[in-house]
Amino acid sequence: MNNPSANNPRNARSGSKAREKRLALCLWAIFAVGLLVEMWAPRLKIENNAFVMPPINNAQAAALRPDVLVRRERWMQAFSGILTLGGAMALGVYYRRTLVVALRG
Repeated sequence: MNNPSANNPRNARSGSKAREKRLALCLWAIFAVGLLVEMWAPRLKIENNAFVMPPINNAQAAALRPDVLVRRERWMQAFSGILTLGGAMALGVYYRRTLVVALRG
Protein backbone atom coordinates (compact mmCIF):
# COMPACT_ATOMS: atom_id res chain seq x y z
CA MET A 1 0.00 0.00 0.00
CA ASN A 2 2.99 2.26 0.36
CA ASN A 3 3.43 4.13 -2.87
CA PRO A 4 7.18 4.64 -3.49
CA SER A 5 6.50 7.45 -5.96
CA ALA A 6 4.64 9.43 -3.27
CA ASN A 7 7.87 9.94 -1.33
CA ASN A 8 9.84 10.90 -4.42
CA PRO A 9 11.14 14.51 -4.17
CA ARG A 10 10.60 14.98 -7.91
CA ASN A 11 6.86 14.49 -7.50
CA ALA A 12 6.80 17.02 -4.65
CA ARG A 13 8.63 19.57 -6.80
CA SER A 14 6.37 19.01 -9.80
CA GLY A 15 3.29 19.51 -7.61
CA SER A 16 4.81 22.67 -6.19
CA LYS A 17 5.61 23.99 -9.67
CA ALA A 18 2.05 23.28 -10.81
CA ARG A 19 0.72 25.18 -7.78
CA GLU A 20 3.03 28.12 -8.52
CA LYS A 21 1.90 28.23 -12.15
CA ARG A 22 -1.73 28.17 -11.05
CA LEU A 23 -1.09 31.00 -8.60
CA ALA A 24 0.63 33.09 -11.29
CA LEU A 25 -2.27 32.43 -13.67
CA CYS A 26 -4.79 33.53 -11.02
CA LEU A 27 -2.82 36.72 -10.31
CA TRP A 28 -2.66 37.58 -14.02
CA ALA A 29 -6.40 36.87 -14.30
CA ILE A 30 -7.18 39.25 -11.40
CA PHE A 31 -5.08 41.96 -13.05
CA ALA A 32 -6.76 41.37 -16.43
CA VAL A 33 -10.27 41.45 -14.94
CA GLY A 34 -9.47 44.81 -13.36
CA LEU A 35 -8.42 46.18 -16.73
CA LEU A 36 -11.49 44.71 -18.45
CA VAL A 37 -13.84 46.24 -15.86
CA GLU A 38 -12.22 49.63 -16.46
CA MET A 39 -12.45 49.18 -20.23
CA TRP A 40 -16.11 48.14 -20.25
CA ALA A 41 -17.37 50.46 -17.53
CA PRO A 42 -19.77 53.11 -18.75
CA ARG A 43 -18.27 56.55 -18.90
CA LEU A 44 -19.87 59.74 -17.65
CA LYS A 45 -18.41 62.86 -19.15
CA ILE A 46 -17.21 65.59 -16.81
CA GLU A 47 -17.48 69.22 -17.85
CA ASN A 48 -17.02 72.23 -15.54
CA ASN A 49 -16.52 69.89 -12.55
CA ALA A 50 -19.95 68.30 -13.07
CA PHE A 51 -21.12 65.04 -14.58
CA VAL A 52 -22.87 65.32 -17.94
CA MET A 53 -25.82 62.93 -18.03
CA PRO A 54 -26.43 60.83 -21.14
CA PRO A 55 -29.28 61.84 -23.43
CA ILE A 56 -32.69 60.53 -22.39
CA ASN A 57 -34.64 58.51 -24.94
CA ASN A 58 -38.37 57.64 -25.03
CA ALA A 59 -40.17 56.43 -21.89
CA GLN A 60 -37.08 55.73 -19.84
CA ALA A 61 -36.97 59.32 -18.56
CA ALA A 62 -38.55 58.38 -15.25
CA ALA A 63 -36.11 55.50 -14.74
CA LEU A 64 -33.00 57.65 -15.19
CA ARG A 65 -31.68 58.64 -11.76
CA PRO A 66 -28.44 60.64 -11.71
CA ASP A 67 -27.47 59.49 -8.21
CA VAL A 68 -27.64 55.84 -9.28
CA LEU A 69 -25.59 56.50 -12.41
CA VAL A 70 -22.89 58.36 -10.49
CA ARG A 71 -22.82 55.72 -7.72
CA ARG A 72 -22.43 52.93 -10.29
CA GLU A 73 -19.67 54.82 -12.09
CA ARG A 74 -17.76 55.35 -8.86
CA TRP A 75 -18.28 51.72 -7.80
CA MET A 76 -16.98 50.42 -11.14
CA GLN A 77 -13.91 52.66 -10.93
CA ALA A 78 -13.18 51.60 -7.35
CA PHE A 79 -13.67 47.91 -8.15
CA SER A 80 -11.43 48.20 -11.20
CA GLY A 81 -8.78 50.06 -9.25
CA ILE A 82 -8.75 47.52 -6.43
CA LEU A 83 -8.47 44.59 -8.84
CA THR A 84 -5.85 46.22 -11.06
CA LEU A 85 -3.70 47.64 -8.28
CA GLY A 86 -4.06 44.54 -6.12
CA GLY A 87 -3.21 42.27 -9.04
CA ALA A 88 -0.21 44.39 -10.02
CA MET A 89 1.12 44.45 -6.45
CA ALA A 90 0.60 40.71 -6.04
CA LEU A 91 2.39 40.08 -9.35
CA GLY A 92 5.24 42.29 -8.16
CA VAL A 93 5.57 40.24 -5.00
CA TYR A 94 5.27 36.98 -6.93
CA TYR A 95 7.97 37.98 -9.45
CA ARG A 96 10.11 39.91 -6.94
CA ARG A 97 13.26 37.89 -7.53
CA THR A 98 13.05 38.30 -11.28
CA LEU A 99 12.32 42.03 -10.93
CA VAL A 100 15.25 42.59 -8.56
CA VAL A 101 17.64 40.82 -10.94
CA ALA A 102 16.30 42.84 -13.88
CA LEU A 103 16.59 46.15 -12.02
CA ARG A 104 20.12 45.47 -10.84
CA GLY A 105 21.21 44.80 -14.41
